[in-house]
Amino acid sequence: MKHTLFSLALLGIVVITGCDSTPEELASQTLPEAPPSEEILAALVQADKLDGTEDHVIGKCYVCQLGMNGKPEFTTQAHGYTAHMCSSYCRDHFTSDPDEVISSTEIPAKPEALAAH
Repeated sequence: MKHTLFSLALLGIVVITGCDSTPEELASQTLPEAPPSEEILAALVQADKLDGTEDHVIGKCYVCQLGMNGKPEFTTQAHGYTAHMCSSYCRDHFTSDPDEVISSTEIPAKPEALAAH
């Protein structure tokens, strides 16, 4: 009887935790990215246009309010766009909550309004 209860308990643990995944694999699994709001998409489109081309690459640093040129070595992805940041700090800040950074950034109306920093 004790052996049967032990076997059932062990089986329950395997079913609950999944028999094909190690704890490391379970910890590294991420949920799919939530779709962006219309406002976030509109802001990304505007920021993409600042360099005169619509190529899904944002060359100005979002964290610096699009006032600094980004660098390819500090690149990240957000909602299908490649965003160049000016430093590792800005890249890390952006990736911690990209939607918050995007939504709080005022996009200049014209590319000429940006200084080439």
